[in-house]
Amino acid sequence: MSELAIGVDIGGGSVKAGLFDKEGKEKKESKQPIPSPLNEDSFIDTVKAAILPLLGDPNIKGIGIGSPGPIDADKGILISSANMPSLKNIPLKEKIESFSSLPVYYNNDANCAALGESIFGSQSHTDSQLILTLGTGIGGGFVERKKLFSGFQGNGVEIGHTTVVIDGAVCGCGGRGCVESYFSTRGFLGRYSEKTGVSLKNAEEFFQKVSSNDANAKEILDFGIICLSEAVRGAIHILNPESIVFVGGITASWNLYGERLSKEIRKRIFPVLNERLKIEVGKNFAGSLGAACLVFSNLGGQK
Repeated sequence: MSELAIGVDIGGGSVKAGLFDKEGKEKKESKQPIPSPLNEDSFIDTVKAAILPLLGDPNIKGIGIGSPGPIDADKGILISSANMPSLKNIPLKEKIESFSSLPVYYNNDANCAALGESIFGSQSHTDSQLILTLGTGIGGGFVERKKLFSGFQGNGVEIGHTTVVIDGAVCGCGGRGCVESYFSTRGFLGRYSEKTGVSLKNAEEFFQKVSSNDANAKEILDFGIICLSEAVRGAIHILNPESIVFVGGITASWNLYGERLSKEIRKRIFPVLNERLKIEVGKNFAGSLGAACLVFSNLGGQK
């Protein structure tokens, strides 16, 4: 029988889990809403409840977990989360290993997305991929020869917190001028509200404004493209990836900004780096699949 892994994707609103084989096929899935109010016990109980229906097959080799950070990947601790501010220093790996009697591998959600994209995505044949997740904020992950680079404690490649505007807008991280304050769902909606006094519900509404030639929305997007291209420029010059893949909810509107973003990135980097660099939008694999890849990559033999 094929080796199996459970992948768990922890978001601000729900915990999604899936049982996957090494080809990326999902055998079972489970989902639990994040309760409110939330504390350590109710959070751990929710993660357990998502995992429980997937247990029982002797071919399950481990559990991979991805969540927003900051985290301590080595110790398996969720240090904090902007979307779940009541959680501090949660020993997630220890709790789930004790519950499941399976090895648990933990990393941040963007790193999990990067690992999944590098294995199952259209650029899986390239030696190195920089994957950027564009959604509520901006996450990043870098994979070279199928090995995930996540830095000390698993918090590397946090491109969303690259400063692009000196003394700019206050970010959720506490810093100023971070790129995700200018190119993300949170950034777009916040800046649109500041400019117009109108509160939009989601990124889809914002991009509808762009499509209808709303001057304020177009100005915000145009500036966001410049900011993101500058952040990506810096990452390219540090990491020298063979391919860059954008994933996440905002890529649903790639047709409204993707071509311009790619051009802005290319005109800002060393000309020699343009010769082989590939830039594209990814397939938005399930976050739980990326988390399951943590298990397979530690087993070895991943395709």
